[in-house]
Amino acid sequence: MAHRPLRKGLSGFEAVLVIPESLLDGILASARSGAPREVCGWLAGEGGRVERIYAVPNVAESGFRMHPEAQLSTMREIREASLDLVGTYHSHPRTPARPSVRDLQLGSYPDCLHLIVSLVEPAVRAFRISGGTVRDVEVVVE
Repeated sequence: MAHRPLRKGLSGFEAVLVIPESLLDGILASARSGAPREVCGWLAGEGGRVERIYAVPNVAESGFRMHPEAQLSTMREIREASLDLVGTYHSHPRTPARPSVRDLQLGSYPDCLHLIVSLVEPAVRAFRISGGTVRDVEVVVE
């Protein structure tokens, strides 16, 4: 069955992010070991289906900001692997899995999905952030 990442289905979500359980487990393990600092990285694959994660060092003291050189080198790796940039991920060690004001300001990739992992709820949620507008994205774990 073909996966259509952008759709308005029975769930009411505009988009779908499909991620293998093993990759999500890797993100969660990284978030736990990185706490109390946030961890971050890229989600790569095709359409809304994640095939690989690329951890990028966080250089921010609070919140997250990807290391600029590592950010660019991993984007090159994604291109060289003939994958698409599906989105970003980061953790919220002390807050819920919803975009913070800073996340909204950093949402500079409107075509990307944003996966947020909260360690306090615990919860995993995804969003499309564009022009200050936040839309929920369904997360399907396979």
